[in-house]
Amino acid sequence: MFIPLAMIMASCGGGGGSSAPQTTQPPATAPVAEGLLIEVESQNQLLERVRQGFTQVATNNVAKASTVELGDGVALDAESSAPASSDSFTTTYTLEASVDEHDYVKYDGDHLFIAPSRGMDCCFIVDDIAFREPFPEENETIAADIMPVSGGNDERSIRILSTDPEVATASQVGTIPLSDSRTVEGLYTNDNQLVSISSSGWWGVFGDSFDTPSIWAGQTTALDIYDITDAANPARQLQLEFQGGFVSSRRQGDMVYLVARHTPEVVSYNYYPDSLQIAENETLLDALEPEDILPNMSINGVESPLLSASDCRVADSENSLAPVSSGFPTMTMLIAVDLASQSVVNAVCYLEPTSGIYVSNNAIYLTQVDYGEADSRTLVHSYSLSADLDYLGSGVVDGALALSGDRDFRINEHEGYLRLVTSRRTADAEDRIDHQLSVLKLATDKPELNLVATLPNTERTAAIGKPNEDLYGVRFFGDKLYLVTFERIDPLYVLDLSDPLDPLIAGELSVTGFSDFLHPVNDDLLLGLGQDEQGLVKLELFNVASLTAPFSLGSTSLSPGANWSYSEARYNRHAFTYQAIDETTDRFSVPVSLSLYSDEMGYSEERRLFLFEIDSKDRPADASIIEVGQIVAKTELWWDDRQRAVFDGDAVFYIDGTRVWSTLWTAPERQDGPF
Repeated sequence: MFIPLAMIMASCGGGGGSSAPQTTQPPATAPVAEGLLIEVESQNQLLERVRQGFTQVATNNVAKASTVELGDGVALDAESSAPASSDSFTTTYTLEASVDEHDYVKYDGDHLFIAPSRGMDCCFIVDDIAFREPFPEENETIAADIMPVSGGNDERSIRILSTDPEVATASQVGTIPLSDSRTVEGLYTNDNQLVSISSSGWWGVFGDSFDTPSIWAGQTTALDIYDITDAANPARQLQLEFQGGFVSSRRQGDMVYLVARHTPEVVSYNYYPDSLQIAENETLLDALEPEDILPNMSINGVESPLLSASDCRVADSENSLAPVSSGFPTMTMLIAVDLASQSVVNAVCYLEPTSGIYVSNNAIYLTQVDYGEADSRTLVHSYSLSADLDYLGSGVVDGALALSGDRDFRINEHEGYLRLVTSRRTADAEDRIDHQLSVLKLATDKPELNLVATLPNTERTAAIGKPNEDLYGVRFFGDKLYLVTFERIDPLYVLDLSDPLDPLIAGELSVTGFSDFLHPVNDDLLLGLGQDEQGLVKLELFNVASLTAPFSLGSTSLSPGANWSYSEARYNRHAFTYQAIDETTDRFSVPVSLSLYSDEMGYSEERRLFLFEIDSKDRPADASIIEVGQIVAKTELWWDDRQRAVFDGDAVFYIDGTRVWSTLWTAPERQDGPF
């Protein structure tokens, strides 16, 4: 589907990523054989599947309501890596080197673009119950738990600041006004274009409540493209809005790929029906027409269908991989927008529950956790990362893989193989959780991802993690996999994946505390960011030159003297900034929020950006972390705790909320701001 705007209207790369760009490409043409997801043949077939999905969800909810238990609250969530950019300035830290990710701050070397927070000048959710099923009465009253706050801005807008890296200063040169009814989910820059993605939804999290279709009804997503040749006067080139709740996005070259979810609105439909309401639900579903379920879009004010029935796929109930209870009323949609032609070039969908997304250099992988009566498993559906959005195939692995937050570090494509680390709960009180590595490969004769290896297995029985240890930091790096598990101590596992058909645990190291976020410095060094035994933020540098004998080169606390500390970078890679300087030295920064106490001042809270260098990275036995300095943000904006950093030459720009502080790497004791 290509929609040229002529008929309607009168550089940046990632900071992280999986080794080098993959050499294995998707098939030139879609396979002829049918896979798990089959094409919808007619509008009536799609309509029947949507009706079936609504009925299935309501039936499941009634069954759950009679057996639900509120217990330990342990989730089954189980949601790669190249050297950082060597350009003079840093860009958004990403999972894959050639695939950009949206973020609220973007920098193109000349200008900073900063979007306001979700809550700024609007509202603050006091009781974030987040649609906890099976209690629909709470969902109905959540709006009553919203209260206004003041963000200090007369107008919500995207800030545009011009930078001077020579002296590390910034000044605002323009703004892009925003609607009060929309949330900016993130930005992209592409040559002389700025892309803004916004949504009408609040606080929706992909993967959470994925079995609750009602939260995806009535939402819209918008994508706006601006010409920023004159950054002080941005001119809108495209205004796209479509029905569907925003999930995620990626950019590769001139193409932006959007992931969204759409549940057709069925007024008065009861997701928790009693015996009388079941008949009422059936009457409502019988009245549905095809035009009621397919989402529409608007391009520069001109409306048209976003999808047709033939653009969608449903699970083949006869396929051996099919879930026991198939059918779902919520569409997961993939939409390709070409920034060069400023057009929507394709949109596809499928009707099954979806719990996460991972995007490699070649493909979009959508995961679907299937909780059976005996055990959990994860289905993976693959689409080409191209304008065609071809369906490549599906596969299945044991255990749960839900990819919210940074958990997409737990899945990785490399040289034609897809590797996943899943987790599952057990009935064993002595070991309540197991972790498994699975390796899949796309078949050549049909759209199917075949399981080719697992670990542990009958030949290699050693468990990943000690009994009752949950999974924390995970990082694939070429033919290596680093894993951190934790209960009372922090075992770092090094897995050798050089033979994808026979992965093995090569080495193990136990230290105190644990690491949530892992960054491979090079083949011999691994940086961990996490928590020490006092619960404070810590860094640790590991020598992994020998796969069989990793060891720690030392750790450092980022919160000396603090009562409490937290770093967004532990859970959000975009808050971590890293830059390779030369053969011996790298620079990086970590934002930290901390609570301090003194007899004179009492308790106080501060936000700081810690600046570090990794020294002697070419000599791994001598490598070390050196603290260069700190930027302290003097702020009272407690409702907006987002923090980012940008390096440009020796200039450091620290973004706390929407305010900017700056310093020079060579003189961190002198800082300016807020701008």
